[in-house]
Amino acid sequence: MHTGRRRNRRIIVSSGTGVLQRLMQVASTFVLMPLLLRVLGPAQFGVWGAAASLAWLAGLMDIGTGAALVTLVARSTAQGDSAAARRYIAGALSFGCWLAGLIGLAALLVTISGAPLARTGTYLIAVLGLAVNIPLSAANNVWMALQKGYLSSFWELVQVVLTFAGLVVAASSTTSVQVCVAVVFAGLVLSNMGSLLHLFWRHPELRPDGLLMPLEAIRTVAGQGLMYFFLSLAGGLSFLLDNVLALALLGAEPSARMTIASRICVMALGTLGVASQPLWPAFAEAAESNDRHWIRRVLFRGSALLLGTTIAGSAILVVFGQRLLRWWLHGTLEIDQTLLWAIAAWVLAQELVRVPCLLLNGLSIVRYQIWVSAAATALAFAWKILLSSHLGVAGILWGTTASVLLVVFPAVTWRVAHWARRHPPGKGISASAVIVS
Repeated sequence: MHTGRRRNRRIIVSSGTGVLQRLMQVASTFVLMPLLLRVLGPAQFGVWGAAASLAWLAGLMDIGTGAALVTLVARSTAQGDSAAARRYIAGALSFGCWLAGLIGLAALLVTISGAPLARTGTYLIAVLGLAVNIPLSAANNVWMALQKGYLSSFWELVQVVLTFAGLVVAASSTTSVQVCVAVVFAGLVLSNMGSLLHLFWRHPELRPDGLLMPLEAIRTVAGQGLMYFFLSLAGGLSFLLDNVLALALLGAEPSARMTIASRICVMALGTLGVASQPLWPAFAEAAESNDRHWIRRVLFRGSALLLGTTIAGSAILVVFGQRLLRWWLHGTLEIDQTLLWAIAAWVLAQELVRVPCLLLNGLSIVRYQIWVSAAATALAFAWKILLSSHLGVAGILWGTTASVLLVVFPAVTWRVAHWARRHPPGKGISASAVIVS
């Protein structure tokens, strides 16, 4: 019981600080979006939105090693094995540095190949920023694995402050979309660098033993991380490229509306996501400790709380959204009621499966989720193309929503119930069984 209370307390603290950070991010977005729209104009604002939205791919660029650390380090600390946790972290950093160098080399080849920088420069900046961020981003995942998510939230708040200040200065001194994109990725890199240095200062036992890591450690983290990468890729592609898709299918002005819609979706998803993210390492630790009653209790309570909050927020968006957005954007970009309903349904569908998926992550049931997400994403893209011709930007969002409700929700619900039947109290989860399901 004492362990359960301590676990609950860590979840509450990490969730609370995560939500605070997201609210600060939302506040900065409310200020920045109309400012950048006015300075850049609708067409350039759409380009900025498409390039800046690639920052959402930061969680994919490490090929899943950061996500693997959440489970691996949580299990190692539950066993009191700091040496194993150190090896996993060192392997992730080594692999991240190698991958960043490879991406940087590819970007250099594109540059010297003669591709016009006027057309490719904006996206080249984004790609280089993502590459540098790969090894640095491991720190926030380790903080989460240690159930100290409040520290990762602090450094994400630093990112918000740096990005906000940088974009305000850029908007007052230039109309260059490339400068505005560079500011976004500079904030990402600097904050994650601070988080990594802070981690090794607070936890010297987790510092790598040297620059050259054993191939076994790299292979373990990269191999298991690859499974999480496929999972993130399969699920994330169902919505992460919506800005680019809107630009290609509908044009620059609809892409600008998609930028606003995507920001609202991602802000809501991010805010509710950080509130629930601490459940992942807590589920992993509880599984290692065979605390199945705690898992079951938190699964139902967490899902109910998350859905209740989502429904309340969606109702506010549908009822008051048009007036708030008209005031926020000063009437420069019209967001109609159809699009607001699409946004509300999108967020609700995502949160419906959030807690069960975090449980499956903590239980290392990953391959199953990959196949489910891949099927849902393929279906979503087909619906996006079809519905966008009839519903415009709203059709792109409805494509994702339909695939989540018809494919992901029934599939993850069945898999959680199946695990519960096969693992009654007394039957633990072996750490050696990580990512086998």
